[in-house]
Amino acid sequence: MLLSRTRSELTRLDPDGYYQRLGLEPTATAAQIVAAFRGRARVLHPDVPNTGNAGDFVAMKQAYDVLSDAERRAAYDRKAREALHAATGPRTVLVREAVSPADGIPNHQLRLFDPRMVLWIGLGAFLMLCVYQAATHLLARPRLVRDEILPNAPTVKPLSPGAHEAMIHGVTPVRLAGTPNFYVVPAASPAVLWRLDTERNVLAPLGLLPPFSSVQAVRAFRQNGLLEVLVDDRGNGFVGADHLVPGNASAARQAYCSYNAGPTPSNGDSLERHGSGNATLAMENRAVQPAVVKLRDDSGSVVLSVFLGPGGHVALGGLPPGSYHAEFAIGELWSRACNAFAAGMRARRIDATLSLPGTLQSVVVPDAEGQAAVDIPDEAFARK
Repeated sequence: MLLSRTRSELTRLDPDGYYQRLGLEPTATAAQIVAAFRGRARVLHPDVPNTGNAGDFVAMKQAYDVLSDAERRAAYDRKAREALHAATGPRTVLVREAVSPADGIPNHQLRLFDPRMVLWIGLGAFLMLCVYQAATHLLARPRLVRDEILPNAPTVKPLSPGAHEAMIHGVTPVRLAGTPNFYVVPAASPAVLWRLDTERNVLAPLGLLPPFSSVQAVRAFRQNGLLEVLVDDRGNGFVGADHLVPGNASAARQAYCSYNAGPTPSNGDSLERHGSGNATLAMENRAVQPAVVKLRDDSGSVVLSVFLGPGGHVALGGLPPGSYHAEFAIGELWSRACNAFAAGMRARRIDATLSLPGTLQSVVVPDAEGQAAVDIPDEAFARK
């Protein structure tokens, strides 16, 4: 009985199921969270044959984004503890004094405000409401959807040609009008964007929304499983609710990066390299997470981009001479599609300028003694 109660309390400390998605208890350490994510990513990643599952992987990644961030995890645990305290706190019990025959009313006689009478009246009203709802649902005409309408519309175009650079990883995600609160998840069937034909009172296919496209949903239609979304100033559209999950534009971007991460690079792999010469650069990763080091010239263009595994080091020769600005980022699951880490990423730029060739220059990740650096936005690091 004690074991059952303890398990129940641990479950209440995980209201959104984030620890459960990683197979952990709320008492797990940060290292256990990282290890659990890596282990499950090797099984659930969509590129893994037989065991890959896009939906489970995205859900697990969302849980990891929260639990791997110390501040977000603390807020999540604090909210769970407050909810548990409120649910198990002291309760007020109202006791009604029994009426005796001496009061002039027999105990078995029902009065107008007797709790039993109120209960029966409430139960009767609830049953009548259920019958009304069922009758309304069965007799109402189906709304909007016609079976003969096929998803034969063209793919919706991005808002701008530069909406995304990773065209090799599939159709470019789009972002419709409004503030996104849902995004499209990969599925066996395409996510059709419908427009209501007011003259015929049917839906016509307006286009196909690529996976990870962002939309703002404003209303749900339970009868046909559609969500109304903002499209443009000419009117709104409709998308099947089974193709959407809650999330803003940032969540959609992270999900896209995770889904299209591609094979994990090996320590010392050059992700990008331009030019040649007689310069040499040594790099060392002292973090427990993978890292990527980039060299940029004075124009901001990337001359070299190298992947370093946890605890990895490499010395690269044949680099072109010149002055360079070094940047590095650490995180989990390097995404080739996004040129960034899909989860837990932190990017920094080293203050000192590297002059090559010369004596052996070195870059240490994270910051080493005598190597000053400042944080930079993830978007700035991902820029090519």
